[in-house]
This record gives sequence, C-alpha cells and structure tokens, in this order.
Amino acid sequence: MAANPNFPSSTYAGKLFAEIMGPEVFDPAGLVDNDLATGVDKMKFKETILESDDTVVFQTPSALFNDQGTQASTGEVNLEVVPFEFHKQIELSTIQSSWLSENLAPGSMEDYSYDDIVRMYLEKVYQPKWKQGASFLALNGKTGLGSNIGSITFSQAYSGLYPLLDAASGIRKNALSGQGQLTIDGVTKGVVTTLTLAAGSAALSKLYVGNTISLRSLAGGQYTGLNVDVEILSVVSDTSIIVDFDSSSFTGTYTASSGRVRWINRYNIIQILSNHITRTLKEVRRAGGRIVVPQNVADEWQFAIADAKLGGGYAPITAETLSLVGERMTILDNAPANTIGTWTRNRVFYGYDMSDDQAYIQMLWQGQTGDMVYNLRGRNKSGVAITQKFQREIMYTTPNS
Repeated sequence: MAANPNFPSSTYAGKLFAEIMGPEVFDPAGLVDNDLATGVDKMKFKETILESDDTVVFQTPSALFNDQGTQASTGEVNLEVVPFEFHKQIELSTIQSSWLSENLAPGSMEDYSYDDIVRMYLEKVYQPKWKQGASFLALNGKTGLGSNIGSITFSQAYSGLYPLLDAASGIRKNALSGQGQLTIDGVTKGVVTTLTLAAGSAALSKLYVGNTISLRSLAGGQYTGLNVDVEILSVVSDTSIIVDFDSSSFTGTYTASSGRVRWINRYNIIQILSNHITRTLKEVRRAGGRIVVPQNVADEWQFAIADAKLGGGYAPITAETLSLVGERMTILDNAPANTIGTWTRNRVFYGYDMSDDQAYIQMLWQGQTGDMVYNLRGRNKSGVAITQKFQREIMYTTPNS
C-alpha cells in the first residue's frame, strides 16, 4: 500500500533547497572489495567448487615405477545464492497542500508527480540502506539488522559468513571466554539495563564507557533476549555497569550468574591479538592471510597505542597503522563486534549475479496504469560458503565460545 511522505508544513518556508538531507549510512566495503573472498559472479542459483588434496611419499630410488599408493581426495563446496527484493510505493497527494506544491508541473493531472523529490528519496535514503542491508546479510545472515536500516523478512534460509564460522567444527577457534570474560551475577531491568558483576571483576580498570561488549549465556525467562552486543553507558563501580539496552518489558527471573560479559578493548587487545596471530597457521600468514576485524576492534587498537604513547610521554596525533608484528589488519564493515578472523580469499566464496545489484533500484511511475504513484523496486541475490576441506586454515577469535 502506498504511503505518503510526511511533508511537515503547509506554511511557506522559503525556497526549496536543491537536495534532501538523508541519514548517514556508511558505504560498506565488503568481502570482494577487501580481497577476503573469491567472488563468483553471474550466478542464478548454484555453483559447485572443487577442493583437492593429497600427500607425496619420498621413496627409495628404483628403476621400476612404484606408485606411492595414496589417493587424492576431492571435496565440494556448494554455493547457492538466495534472491530477495525491496518494494516501496510512494504517493504524493499530501504535497498538494504544502508549500512544496509550487514545484509541481502545470496542469492538475500533474499534482501527483514530482520525479525530482522521489529520486532524492531513492538516492539519499533507500539506495544506501539497500546496499548496507545486503552487506550485513552476507556477513551476519537474517538476524540482527539495525532497525534504523530496516528488516529482513524473506522466508528462505540464509547463512551469513560469521554464522558459518561459528557453526564450523573444523576451523581453529580462539575463545574470548578465557581472555576477556566477567560473570554477571544479577540484572536490573529498565529502559537501560544494569548488570551486577561478580566480586573481584575490577570493571573500573578493564571496561570503558563506549565499549561494545558481547553478552552471552544469559538464561531465565526473557533474559535470553539480552544475549546481544551492546554499548556500555556507564562503569559505575568494579561490580556494576549500565548498558544501552531496554529490558523494561522482560518477564521471568534471571538465572543468577548464568551470563558472561566478553569483550576486546584497549585493556586486553594486545594479548588477544597476539594469541590470535600465534595460533594462525604460518602457511596462511605467509600466503597473505590478513587479520579481519570490525570497527570496534580497530578503534580499540588505536586507543591501546595512544595509551602506550601517553605513558611514554608522547602525544598521539595521527592514526597508527593497523598492524601488529608485521601482520596487517583489515576493517570489514558489518563484521560482528569483538571478533577477529584470518583466512585467505580462496577459503571463502561469495556468490552474486551482478556487483551493482546491491545498489540499483528502479523508480517506476505508474500513471499510465491509472495509479498516480511511484514504485521503487530492487532485486538482489547473494550467498556465502566456506571451505570444507581446508577449514583448519581459518583462524577465528569469537565471543561465542
């Protein structure tokens, strides 16, 4: 059903500025842009990627051929793209009683059409969010898209990259539970939520306002809904923090001490990065596997270096290179908070039809049908798969274990 934009005033407010101001939505650099996946384009449904391996046997020299007796193994990676669409209908009758009506073309039959303003809506609002949502989907699947961007309602299953990494049993995993974890003894619900931490947590020296922390394993009633990544609003004491989450409607009773706070910040990032690097296979590091981090981890690296410089009497002015002991980091937009990954591009596969599908939206005037409305329509398809035979070459630090 068509929805009228809300034009706020019928009082003349001056000349119309040349463009609409839309929300700030970052233009995400994705898997293929960052050379973190093998792109498979022009896909309509499914592709199969073969992976092969064998060993070599160093034999005693012989004039007669002596087959080493091993059998090359071949596996398959099945990559399937999932289609999804965006439909938006815009009807502009409310513009007729606003001061913007002076911009309508002459003739009463033109009172419903205003291509320029609809095109600005498309370019400033819908197109950036269509692209951002598609990038989020590829990495995270259908769960967790910010309500300021939109929602994902199509019925077909879609496994994003990070859920695939979490589910895979063969990859090398570095659990945050042993490196950055505090126990949640109690929860006080409210418009913002207060977490009471176990004695000895020393939160004042470990956590900072603005940190994104990962809450995991909370149990009891609706408190399982608090297993999210969330921002710290206040570090009240060594055993109390306030987070930006509205739990006021929760019912049931929290299971005391079930939940955990896990995080990566300036307090522990060098230790966690060092552990991640040393556990990454040297063959992967030599082959150019990069350290993949979300924005919050990249920021905390900068803060850790700044703290170290201040401690040594230096004032940090410029951003530091994202690297540790020669290992470079790449920021992957929409990657989950408090994760670190390392892999080579031939271990992750990203399927799509055309690369500009995630940015292209049609604007169709329906006046010729008798309906004085605009239809905006986008269609995209994508899918992600990871290696099956060489999962141990992927290193993944995660708050989910």
